[in-house]
Amino acid sequence: MEAYAVGREEVWEKDPHYRGFLAALQELHGETDRGVALVATSFLDKLLRDILGAFMIENQSAKALLSGFNARFGSFSTRIAGCLALGLITEREAEQSDTLRKVRNRFAHEAEVNFKTESVQALCNNLRVLERDKDGDARRKFSCRHQ
Repeated sequence: MEAYAVGREEVWEKDPHYRGFLAALQELHGETDRGVALVATSFLDKLLRDILGAFMIENQSAKALLSGFNARFGSFSTRIAGCLALGLITEREAEQSDTLRKVRNRFAHEAEVNFKTESVQALCNNLRVLERDKDGDARRKFSCRHQ
């Protein structure tokens, strides 16, 4: 177990993607419910954008598809759909991502919402979480590892 911990720490320290991910995870612990929903999904949205970009050549057309006003893959939902259509994520990953997107939208567009809000709880109950997290509250289900 100690060797695993040492190896994990080396990866966290050396790989810039993992460092960014770790920083985002640490930031989430101190966030409000709205902060958790917005920060976590913005990280996922960026990952999907990066996945799509990795399969495109670097030119103006690719850039226009991924960012800017009216970009075809400029929204979270179109990035999910694009990654699924290209076989870059599974159907299950797309469904989970779409549920996370819907939760994010509740927080982004409603003033009085938290993880105790009934509609948010219902969405979080649709997330496929590990057995140990099934009885957790909505915030835990949203924030934990999904299957």
